Amino acid sequence: MTERFFDFWRVDVFTDTPLTGNPLAVFPRATGLSTVDMVGIAREMNLSETTFVFPSTNPAAHYRNRIFTPGGEIPFAGHPSIGTAFVAAMEGLVPHPDGSSVVYQELEIGVLPLELICEGGQVKKVIMTQGEPSLGAEIKNLGPLASALGVRTNDFGPKGLVPQIVATGIPSLQVPLRSIDLVKGLDPDLRALGKVLSKFGEKVVCYVFALGGETPGAAVHARSFVPDLGIEDPATGSAAGACGAYLAARGKLPGPTFVIEQGIEVHHASRIEVSVEMEDGKPKVVRVGGQSIPIIRGNLRLP
Repeated sequence: MTERFFDFWRVDVFTDTPLTGNPLAVFPRATGLSTVDMVGIAREMNLSETTFVFPSTNPAAHYRNRIFTPGGEIPFAGHPSIGTAFVAAMEGLVPHPDGSSVVYQELEIGVLPLELICEGGQVKKVIMTQGEPSLGAEIKNLGPLASALGVRTNDFGPKGLVPQIVATGIPSLQVPLRSIDLVKGLDPDLRALGKVLSKFGEKVVCYVFALGGETPGAAVHARSFVPDLGIEDPATGSAAGACGAYLAARGKLPGPTFVIEQGIEVHHASRIEVSVEMEDGKPKVVRVGGQSIPIIRGNLRLP
């Protein structure tokens, strides 16, 4: 029987400290893997996402990035985009001169740029431009959401901030709470939360946050609940970008660039840098950036 071997990296994203941040498995040379293979590998890796790098089908892109959760393929995600670009540079698949340079990844939602900040031949930070912000439905009946999260309806806020669907590529439910202590104390009923989110589509995450931070320089404290996978995600770049768009649209942006702290409650502290450009008083361009650090290099054997 012929055996097939595929190299992979495991990296921690949105951190510069090993064994924190959001883990990601990256297969930098995935040609030869079928969709069925990739679904099986994602389940085997048992991380929130695993990515597979292929030659691009769009001449504007350096590579194609296919992103899988243990439940299947998704069209876009933040930490898999940033971590994959980091590995692509580390593996020499894309140019990464010292200073700032741009590479382009092909995703299901289109071709998106990523800025590489390099020093001494090493990637220090990756900054991703997300899709154009889209603000969707507000939740008017707060009872079911409050019950699923285990909070009171008057815990949402502060004034002027209400739960709302927002997307910068894929939708998330942005849920503001009045204090960091409320966010830290959450122990949601994921099944009930999944029923609330199911009204807005498949694989919608619940991004709960409060203004302020525990760690130096952080302006927002967030937690991300993913009922479809039954997990709390340590760092969610797509939802963090949507959070920036949400705050900008409501006049609550902490600054043109600010830091979201996430993952503290699940012992994988992450720092996500978000920047928002406005046009005519509305969020127009959202970027999300962070550091990555390699943890494991391995080789997968398949028949």
